[in-house]
Amino acid sequence: MFLKSLKVDIYNINDIDNLSLKFSFFIRPQIYLYFQGCIGVGKSFFCRRLIFNLLKNKNILINSPSYNIINEYKYNKCFIYHMDFYNIKNKYDFYNIEIYKYFDNNICLIEWSDKFINLLPICDLYFNFYFINLYKRFIYIKSFTDLGNKILNLI
Repeated sequence: MFLKSLKVDIYNINDIDNLSLKFSFFIRPQIYLYFQGCIGVGKSFFCRRLIFNLLKNKNILINSPSYNIINEYKYNKCFIYHMDFYNIKNKYDFYNIEIYKYFDNNICLIEWSDKFINLLPICDLYFNFYFINLYKRFIYIKSFTDLGNKILNLI
């Protein structure tokens, strides 16, 4: 399988919002999206906007899971799990949250996935966020499955 990739330049918060909206049209149950990048680069904002666009509910509060580790949102006949592994210190803590039960036919968005990448299922899309300077960032998106390839072809 040929893996596809995409580089997206980001100049302001609206660019991240628009990109999350584009992706929201192709997200479905049993998709895994992993996110990596420096603190403050836009990972949580992208995930929160993606969840907002999927739920289409302006009354729901979508928080970062930095301290909760996992936030759950009901979505059609499945759940969206927004996870943040930043505060998970070791494999014992990772296994203690019983992470694998969240992957069954759900949508999983995982920030700081690299901390335990060898323990996770293969992701469909891997988003790596980079700072260029105060006003410019870019996101490098790579697919690892046929579904990921299909989505990148449509973006």
